[in-house]
Amino acid sequence: MNRRLIVVLISTFTFFTCSSVSARQAERVVMNGIPSDVWQENIYLIADRIDQKEYRNFDVQIGNEGYLYHFPTWKSGKYGTKMFSEDLNKDKQNEVMIVLDNFNDPIHLLQISTNDDQSEEYKEVPIESVPEAVKRLVEMEKKGDIVTITTKQKTYKVNLKTLGFKDTSSDDSVYTHVPVDYMVEKKKLVADAVVMISTDGGGAIGNLKLLYDWNEKKYEVQTITFEKYNRKR
Repeated sequence: MNRRLIVVLISTFTFFTCSSVSARQAERVVMNGIPSDVWQENIYLIADRIDQKEYRNFDVQIGNEGYLYHFPTWKSGKYGTKMFSEDLNKDKQNEVMIVLDNFNDPIHLLQISTNDDQSEEYKEVPIESVPEAVKRLVEMEKKGDIVTITTKQKTYKVNLKTLGFKDTSSDDSVYTHVPVDYMVEKKKLVADAVVMISTDGGGAIGNLKLLYDWNEKKYEVQTITFEKYNRKR
């Protein structure tokens, strides 16, 4: 086999190998959707599947033949997505919420906006992150057996002994755990964050429930409540 034929075969093999890799990396999939009785109102979440653990380059499609909204910087992992459609700000138009498998940037919210020419389109609006809201609205500290969680509305005390913690002598930290779960309750966006304690090998002691509202600029947490776990470790 002469050198020219070898070069051609190598080049051909490289082309098909690269093409195969590119095809796998660019596989376009529908990750989630919100069905509707009206086909123009079906909503789809579409992305490039890089592999079984990563999705990128997202589109949100409104309607079966509707407009595509591009979000090339969104990323999600292998554990799936959640979608909701609800009128959160009482403007008689449904917002679209997308929850991704992404610790750093998990939730996105699309809201209908009116342009200068009176046309309407969905635009992404800011959402206060759970770490930002907890830092702004919650104080958590541990002294001995007692963890004190203070929100703007109420102070909660948790006796770690009642939850099965044995060694509570160390002065370790109290923190919220990721990932955060998001849902819609009574037309309000709600985040549910697990509260952890690093004492005695670590463990969960309860949940913070964060209730969002629209302040004309962004969705911001207005109230936070805490619910202690009733079970032992």
